[in-house]
Amino acid sequence: MTKKRLIILFVSILAIGLTISPLVALAQSDNSDEELDIAVVVKISGIPWFNRLKEGVKQASEDFNVNAFQQGPANADPAPQVKMVEDLIARGVDAICVVPNDAQSLVPAFEKAKEEGIVVLTHESPFFTKAQDYDIETINNTEYGKMAIDQLAKRTEGEVGYVQFVGSLTVPLHNYWADTAVEYAKEEYPRMTELTERLPVAESQEDSYRSALDLIRKHGKDLDAIIGWGSLGPPGAAQAVREKGLTEEIIVGGSSLPSQAASYLADGSMDWLQLWDPKDAGYAMVYMAKQLAQGKEAESGMEIPGLGEITVEDKVISVNQMVFMEEAEEAEEAGF
Repeated sequence: MTKKRLIILFVSILAIGLTISPLVALAQSDNSDEELDIAVVVKISGIPWFNRLKEGVKQASEDFNVNAFQQGPANADPAPQVKMVEDLIARGVDAICVVPNDAQSLVPAFEKAKEEGIVVLTHESPFFTKAQDYDIETINNTEYGKMAIDQLAKRTEGEVGYVQFVGSLTVPLHNYWADTAVEYAKEEYPRMTELTERLPVAESQEDSYRSALDLIRKHGKDLDAIIGWGSLGPPGAAQAVREKGLTEEIIVGGSSLPSQAASYLADGSMDWLQLWDPKDAGYAMVYMAKQLAQGKEAESGMEIPGLGEITVEDKVISVNQMVFMEEAEEAEEAGF
């Protein structure tokens, strides 16, 4: 081959290479296996419930080859949670999952995130889905609220004075469960009476303990039951009931972690706990965030590995993993 032909062949190959290279780069940038950044923002950092949820986030990160991480404010205050979401938008993550302290306050941040192409999911906010892509639940929330009232009825002759603890007055699900409980009691057990408005103390065992002592002093024998809808509410109430020697007189139950409830179940200062495993919730959020970030649709029948098939209704994705315990042995064996 002549020198002239060699030069022409080289130039042709170079031209073809320059044409193909951008296409190859484009294909690589569209690789669905590229690691995604998925942020989970919880209501409050450092408490056992959300420490357990973090385990699910970590496990999903490993199982699904994504960079999933969790953060949260130092207290159940909407403002720092909103700031965290805004910072994550600026960082350019692929998905943001939030357990809201106040869903309404997050709307502008959620809308901005979606404008930037960021997937937005919530957990514990099925009745306020204005701005997010989907909300993810691992229980039937209406049945969850009714369950507590049925437990009071099971343990009494129906005439009950009760009080409810919630995390705050803006936490969506706590207040939905509390509303459901009140309405259900009025319909099915008319001799049950809510003695006072719900108290926003259930994200702190110390606050729940002090509130329970105040209720015991104020209401005396009229106080028959305390229902806690935040994970630290029942242990705090049980601590007060135990201290006052009223385990036979005052019923305590609601949402709590088995590890926190076991000793109180053992001596009768707590009567039952109901929950879902927070680890499941963290796992489900990360899994669904990855699917949506990769352009997949959420459809009923899709399966979350290890948790089962989902149901999609409007903007709520649900998979039922509700747990009920009333024996200390069950709680001790649960492992979390």
